[in-house]
Amino acid sequence: MDGTRVARVVAGLSIALTLAIIASHPRLRAIRKRFGVGFVLSGGIPFLLLGALFGHRSVGILTPDALRDLHPALEFALGWIGFSVGMQFEMRTIERLPSGLDALVAAESLIPAAFAAVAGGLVLAGLGVPWEGGLVRETLVLAACASPSARVEVERLARCSSRAAAETLRDATSLDDVAALVALGLISVFFRPEAAETRWILPPSAWFLAMLGLGGVLGAIAYMLVRRATNEAEEVALLLGIVALTSGVSGYLALSVPVVCAIAGALMANLPMHDLDGLRRTMREVERPLYYVFLLIVGAEWDPAAWQGWVLALAFFAARVGGKGIGAWLGIRSSGLDLPPTRITWLHLTPQSAISIAAIVAASSAFQGNVPQIARWGISAVIIGSFLAELITKLEQRRSAGDADLTPMPGEVRS
Repeated sequence: MDGTRVARVVAGLSIALTLAIIASHPRLRAIRKRFGVGFVLSGGIPFLLLGALFGHRSVGILTPDALRDLHPALEFALGWIGFSVGMQFEMRTIERLPSGLDALVAAESLIPAAFAAVAGGLVLAGLGVPWEGGLVRETLVLAACASPSARVEVERLARCSSRAAAETLRDATSLDDVAALVALGLISVFFRPEAAETRWILPPSAWFLAMLGLGGVLGAIAYMLVRRATNEAEEVALLLGIVALTSGVSGYLALSVPVVCAIAGALMANLPMHDLDGLRRTMREVERPLYYVFLLIVGAEWDPAAWQGWVLALAFFAARVGGKGIGAWLGIRSSGLDLPPTRITWLHLTPQSAISIAAIVAASSAFQGNVPQIARWGISAVIIGSFLAELITKLEQRRSAGDADLTPMPGEVRS
């Protein structure tokens, strides 16, 4: 790469990082919250489009060579997102959840996942994807991405429902990210890339134990290091190192990076810490600009011109929205919980969690840079589906007073 191109890449990435930091500023987040503009519309799509612009041949900032060099940065961002999600999985909090919540979570996550799997499988088969050509794997990945809903904001939802009902629905959606990561971890265990790319040949049971063991060991190391930190700067420095190490080892073994990091984060969250809430706030503050940079890289690799991705996106979106509606109806009746009316519940379950895009990209990163076309269609489907879900939800919210902004960053919990 010549000096002019290097300077162009450095300048472009510096501009993008500056914009990511500005977009993560609390005042801009407050403005977004005030006007009810969700994460996908306010930040996700702009950075994806900026990445697509940087990746265009005439611009030449995020070239294929540059993207190959930035692959560790992509894995690091995925690892940080996973670690942040795992930090929310605290057993003491889960034990206090109301009885019947498991029935609601199962209905509103498994039904849309099943619908998305059927619809996605039929579309991929119709596009000529053979059974041995990744059809089953990509169908399961789409199902995992269909499960999570963006976490609701209690204060806004309470305006059109009781506060107790709003908190219950928030608790239900807070478990969706975990369900998606569990599915993603199993996919990485049972659907392995070529042995030449991972250099290890193990049975699925051994890969499963390796994934749990790696996350557990690195989580214990993170706990022993971070608990000795004396200030926030030390915490950030130690977490950066731990996440970099965990994501690097996971990527080398072709294990799901966010899943291994989530295991490490969950273990750390369930061990005694002097200021766990402060540590979570630190994770979220660093996560926001990282996620924007992550979307920039994804946008450079995104191929919105592929018509197959749009066809798959429409099927994915329709199946997921319909599944969420049926899941809301069944969950309200089977759980016995005090929840908002079915239409309001369905409306608040429709927007996708930002973890969906992270999950689909993490699934494709296992191919070590040689991403097949079918996986690129899946990435396009989830991106377009996220945009459509938020857009349709916002249009419906205009007709329903008091509806909420439903799309916080992945791993973010609001009181």
